[in-house]
Amino acid sequence: MKLSIETRNPSSGLKSDTKSEKFQTANLARCTYTLLMVLVFYNFQLPWIVVIGSVHLTFSIVWFLLIQFDILIEKNLWWSGYVPATFDLIWLTVLAYGTGNITSFFILGYLGSIALSSMSIDRNYGIYNAFLATVLFSTMGFFVYYDILPLINIMMTPVKPTLLSIFISSTLLGGSAFLVNQIVSKLFYSLTDVNEKLLAIAMTDPLTGISNRRSFFSNLEIEMARQHRSHSPYPIAFLLFDLDLFKTINDTYGHEIGDLVLVEFASVLKTSLRKQDFPSRWGGEEFLVLLPNTEIEGAIIVAEKIRTTFHSLTIPVKGIQIRCSTSVGISILKDQHTNPESVINLADEYLYEAKRNGRNQVYSEKNVTI
Repeated sequence: MKLSIETRNPSSGLKSDTKSEKFQTANLARCTYTLLMVLVFYNFQLPWIVVIGSVHLTFSIVWFLLIQFDILIEKNLWWSGYVPATFDLIWLTVLAYGTGNITSFFILGYLGSIALSSMSIDRNYGIYNAFLATVLFSTMGFFVYYDILPLINIMMTPVKPTLLSIFISSTLLGGSAFLVNQIVSKLFYSLTDVNEKLLAIAMTDPLTGISNRRSFFSNLEIEMARQHRSHSPYPIAFLLFDLDLFKTINDTYGHEIGDLVLVEFASVLKTSLRKQDFPSRWGGEEFLVLLPNTEIEGAIIVAEKIRTTFHSLTIPVKGIQIRCSTSVGISILKDQHTNPESVINLADEYLYEAKRNGRNQVYSEKNVTI
């Protein structure tokens, strides 16, 4: 059996890509909407609002670039959601002041942008949005009420607000910001949960519950990258198991019993390995195990433990007890520049020798040199 290792990782970039797409969608919406609003206020000759909008547009573009190059996401900054939410709400307050408070359709449209921009790494900015929106809008309302700011309205005839209208509009806006944020956040959580479940299905063998070949490739790439970064490169052991006479078991007792044997062997793997080890179903009755930072001596000990544990099991079949065994081939990846394909193929060759020499045994370079 020869194999070809694909140089791609089906899962390594999934969450990162999801975050990047989410952030960039929000930032693109922010940039586009702010540009349109700046043009609108420029047309109505309100220069101070245009200046504030231009500052917000500049910030939005800078934020867009920071997310584009993963500077904020990878560092997981706690303020990566609060800062854009704050800028958005300040700009929203200025929009409301110039367009008629929350009666303007501009406000309702921009609430969607707030919800998207506040969906940062943990998406817990709904309460913050509600509080800040209420404070900013009530403050702006009081400025107008006490004639600190002049009445400006490009949508309708300016009407001086009352204290009651300031309270109601600010409360409604804060509540709207919170509700929109919660709705969009729950939707995003649901989509993320579905994606993670689909990924788990794609990377797991449905019968045994351990990882499949596709998942093994992904973890092998991660482990090799970790090995390359290490100041003291460590060996990686590969243990290739094949259940002895498995076709005979299927032909004699049926595929249901064969499946039970596979499940039992996978259970032995799970209970015999360290947390950092990685077992996978390689295909059919073959299983491949990756042991990071393991020399040949240690790999042989692990393989013998798994072999003897599995062989000691008794499986009840139609009133009788059957025993099964497994053969093992071991190879070690020592050099960072060695192609792992050749190392795994070597484990396959050792596995063939174990079977040829009587099965139910471990075979490695130690057998060759003795």
